[in-house]
Amino acid sequence: MSTPPEQLLKAQQDHFERLTSLSKVLLDSTEKVSEANMTAVREQIEALHNHASRLAQARTPQEWYALQVEFLTPSSDKAKAHVERTYTISKETAQEIAGMVEAQINAFNHKLNDAFGAFAKLPQGYEPLNAAFNSLMAAGTSAYAAAQKTARQAMDMAEANARAMHDALEKKQ
Repeated sequence: MSTPPEQLLKAQQDHFERLTSLSKVLLDSTEKVSEANMTAVREQIEALHNHASRLAQARTPQEWYALQVEFLTPSSDKAKAHVERTYTISKETAQEIAGMVEAQINAFNHKLNDAFGAFAKLPQGYEPLNAAFNSLMAAGTSAYAAAQKTARQAMDMAEANARAMHDALEKKQ
C-alpha cells in the first residue's frame, strides 16, 4: 500500500490529466468554432465585394433593387448553415465533456465501492459508522442522478432552441 504523500501525488497527477484532457476538448471546440466563423466572414466579405461590383454596374433603380433582393435571399441560407454548424460543434463538445464527467464519476463510484467493501469488513460495534456510510452513498447516488437529469434537460432545451431557431429561419424564406 502506498504512503499518504504518494497517494496525494497520484491524486494530483490524475487531476492534472483530467484538466489537461478537458482543456484540450475545449480548445479544439473553440478552434473549430473560430474556423467556422472565419470561413463565414471570409465568404461574406467576398460576397459583399462581388455584390458591390454588380451594384456599381446597375443601370436602373429596378435593376439595383433586383440585385439587392437577389443578394439577400441566400444570406439567410448561409446564416442558417453557420448556426447549424456552430450548434453541431457545441453539441459534440458537450457530449464529449459529458462522457469525460461520466467516466470520472464511474471511477469515483468504483473507489467508493472499494471503500465500502473495506467498511463492510469493520469489526463489530462499527454499525453506526457503516449506516452513516450507506446513507452517504445513497445521497451521493441520488445527487448524481439529479445532476444527470438536469444535464439532460439542459441539452434537450438547447436542442429545442436550436430547432426553433432553425424553424424560424425556414419560415422567413
